[in-house]
Amino acid sequence: MRPACSALDESSVTVMPKGRLVSESRRVWWKRAVFSLLVMASAYWGTPWMLEALGRSLIAEDPLHPADAILVLGGESREGDRVRHAVKLFKRGLAPLLVLSGTPMGFRTHEVDVMRRHAEFLGVPPARILIVKHDSDSTREEAGVVVPILKRRGLKEVILVTSNYHTARAKRIFEGATGRSGPHFLASPVDDGLFEPDGWWMRRRYAKTFVYEAIKTVWSGIEVE
Repeated sequence: MRPACSALDESSVTVMPKGRLVSESRRVWWKRAVFSLLVMASAYWGTPWMLEALGRSLIAEDPLHPADAILVLGGESREGDRVRHAVKLFKRGLAPLLVLSGTPMGFRTHEVDVMRRHAEFLGVPPARILIVKHDSDSTREEAGVVVPILKRRGLKEVILVTSNYHTARAKRIFEGATGRSGPHFLASPVDDGLFEPDGWWMRRRYAKTFVYEAIKTVWSGIEVE
């Protein structure tokens, strides 16, 4: 059996999440299933302002102020939009540390290694970058890996960088994983070209992103430890 976490150093952390057991009472599950069906029905038959409101519900954006770190979640675009956005925040002096989280992406290639090279190319000193390698397959598992590392480093406020449509769900999951002791997360959405709340139902790419994220949002509400 593999250890939950390798030795912690100043530049890299590798963690394998524990398996998760998904269980829920039938009554609560059906309530949430009915709610999800109502949301989908509203999206299909609703008026444009209702559809736009549904789209905007996926996005969280907080006023930013100096924090302890900037966390970039895995799932980076090929263009590196998340890292580019995070580096801009770093250069504004909003945090002294850039935390890059990600999963394997191919033969001997890890997402965070690519992200780190991108950040360094954009001018972030290597000593200001912490990479967290893991094999999570959901935002909840990613939070279960990353949050304990942030806690061990004594971080109290973290700017959370991810795609715009992912921010509301990601912030809720990460805040839930921290408990009362923190850290607290400030969502900073990235426009990676996959979603725009205005008129999302009229473009295939945006509609596809909305449906996928809506399903993941419902599932994250059902999923429990």
